[in-house]
Amino acid sequence: MEIKGWKYYNHAIIPVCAPHEHADIKMLSNKGIWKLGGHAFLARWTSDFDCGYETNWWYVIKDTPFEVGQLKAKRRYEITKGKKNFEVERINPHQYMKEMFEIAFAVFKTYPLKYRPSIDEQTFCRTVEEAKNIIAYAAFDKERKMCAYAWVEMHHSYAELCVLKADINSEKYGVNAAMLACILEDFEERLKEPEFYICDGARNILHETSFQDYLEKYFGFRRAYCILHIRYRFLFGLIIKMLYPFRSMIRGKGKIAGKISAVLKMEEIRKSTWDKERM
Repeated sequence: MEIKGWKYYNHAIIPVCAPHEHADIKMLSNKGIWKLGGHAFLARWTSDFDCGYETNWWYVIKDTPFEVGQLKAKRRYEITKGKKNFEVERINPHQYMKEMFEIAFAVFKTYPLKYRPSIDEQTFCRTVEEAKNIIAYAAFDKERKMCAYAWVEMHHSYAELCVLKADINSEKYGVNAAMLACILEDFEERLKEPEFYICDGARNILHETSFQDYLEKYFGFRRAYCILHIRYRFLFGLIIKMLYPFRSMIRGKGKIAGKISAVLKMEEIRKSTWDKERM
């Protein structure tokens, strides 16, 4: 089943348009949207992209060329160290599916159980084969062992940094810094275009990670603030309404508790914006 302009992702219906474009919310009146590709509990979209004032929801973007000379000495050193230890290059992802899977599998094992994804090689390889408009990068050590990979999904007016996975033991040698610096250098000319940007996605609620902070501090990414909107499937909406007053007490280590806690956090953000608009 297809609903124009929307797709199913992780129990949610989200728009397929760019962050800076307007989602076609008229399509949400189609009740069939809740059966789009899976069992969806909510629809989520944003408006007022890069609104110019601070909100509690944002996308992390890079819309200017990367200038390593403007970084503090310690951050320049980390990038220089990474480039000495690793060679970063564009790759054909179909030729390195096994290596990428092994890195992803090892990384996912380090995730807390509450948001650890399940992964198998067959599904992973199918994802690679079905990927479209992807530019893939890999970082190799001196012995040509792949230590990290990244996927950048290309769109007409922006690019999405959708995957970056690195071998845990290689991180202390600057593999992430080398990878990101080389990607941004590869996009230097595109980042000079007035409307083009690289997006690392929206504010991270579920994962306990400082990666987006790392992008901001080391590579000049910034927050493009916007407004979060959520529409719930009827029964799920009732559950969220009942649980919301007790959101501070819902802290679980299991996957279900973690996901419910994340939805309640998003609902808190949505309400905070809505309350301000009413004032």
